[in-house]
Amino acid sequence: MTMIVSPYALAAMLLAIGVVLLIGELLLPAHGAMAALGICSAIGAVIVAAMWNPWAGLLMALALAVATPLLWTLAIRIWPRTPVGRRLMLPPVDATPPPPAVRVGETGVAISQLRPMGVCEFAGGVRVEATSEHGIVEPGTSVKVIALVNNRPMVRML
Repeated sequence: MTMIVSPYALAAMLLAIGVVLLIGELLLPAHGAMAALGICSAIGAVIVAAMWNPWAGLLMALALAVATPLLWTLAIRIWPRTPVGRRLMLPPVDATPPPPAVRVGETGVAISQLRPMGVCEFAGGVRVEATSEHGIVEPGTSVKVIALVNNRPMVRML
């Protein structure tokens, strides 16, 4: 039986098809189908090379084992810049928290009943949700900020 394609050419074609399928999976949302086919194609390339020459199969397997993490790292860095990646990736988060509306030591008036949370008004008409230190604080009671907990004032009755 004559071979139309040499085993090394067949292994090279299977490897190229695997690479193309993996790149296609990266760019198109195929839910892993193209990636699975690409991995099977790469494994098939190793098997074809190993059937013809065991050392060639071993060399190809080692080359894939070394190249795969390096290429995936490169792909992960490139993927967010692709059209699909831009649509799927969340925008960067602004990590700077907003400055607190009040400071420790400021005094104000309880607008609603604090049991233990409610609304207080401080200098300049600034209304913020506050937590009472102990018990219930009735509306109209003067309060003082004693601490900021999670950027929310904790108040004490005066």
